[in-house]
Amino acid sequence: DVVTVVHTDMRAWDAPEKADILVSELLGSFGDNELSPECLDGAQRFLKDDGISIPQSYTSFLAPITSHKLYNDVKAYNDLQHFETPYVVKFHKIHALAETQQVFTFTHPNRSEPIDNNRYKRIVFERSSDQPAAAIHGLAGYFDSVLYGDVHLSTHPPTHTPNMFSWFPIFFPFRKPVLVPPGAKIEIHVWRCVAAHKVWYEWTICSPEVLPVHNVNGRSYYVGL
Repeated sequence: DVVTVVHTDMRAWDAPEKADILVSELLGSFGDNELSPECLDGAQRFLKDDGISIPQSYTSFLAPITSHKLYNDVKAYNDLQHFETPYVVKFHKIHALAETQQVFTFTHPNRSEPIDNNRYKRIVFERSSDQPAAAIHGLAGYFDSVLYGDVHLSTHPPTHTPNMFSWFPIFFPFRKPVLVPPGAKIEIHVWRCVAAHKVWYEWTICSPEVLPVHNVNGRSYYVGL
């Protein structure tokens, strides 16, 4: 007699009154990959002007990794589509070639005018000359979310929430392995693209070797709005 469950799209529902707190669980393995920004932007009209969103923000992270196992699992499909699809994976046999770096951050409520959830990031990873040559097979993705104040929920290795198994990392494969010589820089480019009815990621590597942009226009993978 206290809770009323309304089964509908939060972006289309009209609330009987504005709320003090909006609590959601829309986080994906890359933070924003399950349309949390789009859903919460549509639902924030339920909030009072001084209302609080839980989570308040979330940030994604990437690191270049070596994993012959993951690469060969994708390659076994023998098509382009599977190399242009990110996978939620519990990592076992991987090696990170550099420290993670921040990618995209989203904050709620989002008071920007206009709201634009498209994102782009160029990231350069540094490797020292005493590190051996290694092959990059793709990118490992994580997230760190600020629920409220100093309370975090994280899959990001340096801040991973203890005993939390609700999310595994995400893996963005490359079409072919890229050999990284000792001391070489690793330059990647990542896009989060938003269209009228879908959201998707595009990614590529430009150094030490240039590969084509993966998943152009969401041709192989996207999430429908």
